Amino acid sequence: MNRKVKTITLTFFILCSSLLADDRIEVGDRFAIDDLLSRYSHSWDSKDPEEWADLFIDEGIWQNSFAGKVETILKSNKERLQFAKKLQESFRQKGVTTRHHQTNTLLRKKKDGDIHGETVFSVIWQYADDPLPKLKHSGVYRDQYEKTDKGWRFRFREVCFDHKLFEDSENARLVPDLTLLKPRTLAEHRKLGGRAPYFSHYRKGDIELVFIAARHEPRVGSPTHKLIEEVVEGFDPECVITEGLRSEDGYSPERLIADAKRREKSGNLPEPLYAALLCSEREIPFIGGEPVPVVTTEALRAVTKDDTDILGFLVVRHLGQVRREQPEAELDDKVKRLLPRMIQQFELETALTVDQFKDWYHKTTGRNFSAENLRRGDIAPIAIENPNLLKRMGIAAMMAREKHLISFQSKMLLEHRRVLVVYGSGHLVYESEVLEDMLGKPIQKGASW
Repeated sequence: MNRKVKTITLTFFILCSSLLADDRIEVGDRFAIDDLLSRYSHSWDSKDPEEWADLFIDEGIWQNSFAGKVETILKSNKERLQFAKKLQESFRQKGVTTRHHQTNTLLRKKKDGDIHGETVFSVIWQYADDPLPKLKHSGVYRDQYEKTDKGWRFRFREVCFDHKLFEDSENARLVPDLTLLKPRTLAEHRKLGGRAPYFSHYRKGDIELVFIAARHEPRVGSPTHKLIEEVVEGFDPECVITEGLRSEDGYSPERLIADAKRREKSGNLPEPLYAALLCSEREIPFIGGEPVPVVTTEALRAVTKDDTDILGFLVVRHLGQVRREQPEAELDDKVKRLLPRMIQQFELETALTVDQFKDWYHKTTGRNFSAENLRRGDIAPIAIENPNLLKRMGIAAMMAREKHLISFQSKMLLEHRRVLVVYGSGHLVYESEVLEDMLGKPIQKGASW
């Protein structure tokens, strides 16, 4: 029995010795290096540039290469910190969530005692309005590690992408400076805008964006409709962004095309639907530029804590569209149907009857609720001194929409070379400074293509 035990023990020792001869890295060091790799992913994905930069020794090297060609080299933690802050802020502004996945790590101890490693990686991106994440990068990390007083750190990490550097890598740095976005006064609207409808045409490198500053006109054959048709025909966009449709609904929703075809017969076809119909006929993908409703709700709750005020504002805002498109509509009936729809759509914690809404309207505006007393200026997002509640909510909702729309345009320009935006003229006034900072001054502006 003892001989058998000794034989098993000897065999086990021989096997272990063989393994240890191939891999002389201490188990504790392996665990610590594995933790270092995990912290690299977590610190970047959580947008913590300080922690990410601290994973390197100060004189360490971080570099990336695309299909074998080195692109960027960072030689100090100061450089790495600046790099991370800038890039992660662009992700934050664009609403990009990243997830770095590292797997199949191989560690090797060199004759001089240094530990080197290779790890397969993949990176997925997801924008705020994307229904699903998308694979963005894949490749291999090639590392050298160093044990310090603070634990294991990277002495060298090369990010070896499998793919070539994107041809539009310069465009990939299109980051809208949202600090330039601000409420505009009436004087600024007159100075920065033009007589709607008109367009502004931007170009940077090989990408182009045309923004049609529309006048909201439901009648087919209006100047806005004619300009849309001219630009679609002459500019030949690869993608069109339309107002009133949520980005999360995806490209060219069939229900919208069906609605456009139905309304075309009556001659009452608002410009977003007209643009969608033209795109459908020419097989051009179109997509909405609106954020999810909860984004607007959160922006409005920063103005007022009372969801009743938010509900009232949303109904009044929607009635402006009703008055344009259906001037003979019975408002009480519209309000009755709008109230529960707005509550559900914007996830509000309140309720109003039609009479309670009328009381709220009178209390808020000082006027009785009627078609004649609905004034566009009440909620128009134009900056004035001492704005009342409705005006402040109008500006907050506009700012939330613009932040999403500008970021979404930047995203679309990474996927399409020529993008057309069809939105009301006020949106271009709000965005003009941001677009010029990102794309340069318009190469042309006009009322006809």
